[in-house]
Amino acid sequence: MYKKNIYILICLFILYPFYKGYAQTGVGTKNPQTALRIDGAKDNAATGLPTAAQAVNDVMVTTTGQLGVGVINPTTRVDLRSADQKGIIGVGTNTQTPAQAGGGAIRYNAADGLLYYSDGTSWISLPLNAPAKALVLANKSAVQAVAQTSTDQYITSWSEITDAQNNFDNATGIFTAPRDGFYIVSFNVTLASAVIPNNTRIETIIESNNTGTNNIGTFKNVNSYPAYQSRSLSNSVAGNCNAIFNLVQGNTIRFRVWHNLGGNRNTSTANNGTDNSISIYEL
Repeated sequence: MYKKNIYILICLFILYPFYKGYAQTGVGTKNPQTALRIDGAKDNAATGLPTAAQAVNDVMVTTTGQLGVGVINPTTRVDLRSADQKGIIGVGTNTQTPAQAGGGAIRYNAADGLLYYSDGTSWISLPLNAPAKALVLANKSAVQAVAQTSTDQYITSWSEITDAQNNFDNATGIFTAPRDGFYIVSFNVTLASAVIPNNTRIETIIESNNTGTNNIGTFKNVNSYPAYQSRSLSNSVAGNCNAIFNLVQGNTIRFRVWHNLGGNRNTSTANNGTDNSISIYEL
């Protein structure tokens, strides 16, 4: 028995430095990187950090006690912000009193389909106030030359009147959808007075970068000037286009003009720029 104990002590003495030097545990991986790592798909590389695609099936605990599910470097106590965009929490029902659950607990109530939180005394339903809708109103008093070219030209340098959620870049004239949904858009443009040649037209265009099957990507309105009884006519030329877009968060909307009126036509500066305007409203 004495010799057996000596052997055990010798083994522990030999293995102790290795235990201290490699105090990381991996399940399904020989390269845990953190205090504890479970590689669900066993697809992590033998060396180095896993890629974001490899990490989506991992669960890890850092030396500071942060839990990450599908996240390479969790930065909160529980971090679910995985690259596959599936970082959601399933909240169930329970029969605990608010005091038993403690302040800050959250539960789902199947009876009314609402989430409740505990303040330690009562279960309180979370508010259902919807986020503010995107609303953009802008006009353009700055002169912009719109040349007769083979391509459409974007209208830029707008003056914002309203931008409820800061979704519009007035310098570039680009609107970015804050969330999935439908957006009503209107675009008015007026070119300053000049001679209007016969057989000419102006096209007012609103476009989005969403090419999905459930969205019309480009709307266009055409105003044409076939001929006049007099030899020439000078006047301003205007166009208007209205559209409804089905956008995904991050999709953009831009505004373009094309014409063949001959040479450059400047945007109108009359009426303090209200002759050139856009409006965007989220339904």
